[in-house]
Amino acid sequence: MKIVFVCTGNTCRSPMAEAFLKDIIKKKGENIEDYVIISAGISTLDGLEASKNSIIALDEYDVDIKEHRSRALTLDLIEDADIILTMGKSHKEIILRSLPHYKDKVFTLKEFVGEKSLDIADPYGGNLDIYKNTAKEINYYIQKLFEKISEKKKENNK
Repeated sequence: MKIVFVCTGNTCRSPMAEAFLKDIIKKKGENIEDYVIISAGISTLDGLEASKNSIIALDEYDVDIKEHRSRALTLDLIEDADIILTMGKSHKEIILRSLPHYKDKVFTLKEFVGEKSLDIADPYGGNLDIYKNTAKEINYYIQKLFEKISEKKKENNK
């Protein structure tokens, strides 16, 4: 299963989501090789480091994103993905405005796990507490995401 997380700059929210999902897969004893989990940004350059506060916020979970480097969202990433999970409604809208035929695989993270509010607030430029709150929120929804994809995987193996 190939999952792509998308935010604006790929230095805060989407790398957090990517790292949290990889971490939970490993901790739950799943085979990480069954997944391709990456993140990308709608409006970024390739190669930027994760924001300092994102790194610090994830350290509290023993999740390391120091080696993360941003990547721009490309058509190839969209085409190859099974699921594209955006951090906000605006990211989803930008993708679908250009590529409406991918509507069956582009969702906000919150929407995909059944929430009505769709956005995870962008911590960019905020203080460390804002980043910690964002990390906590993303972690919560990644836990729900893992439960959902685990259930789907079990159903497919029946």
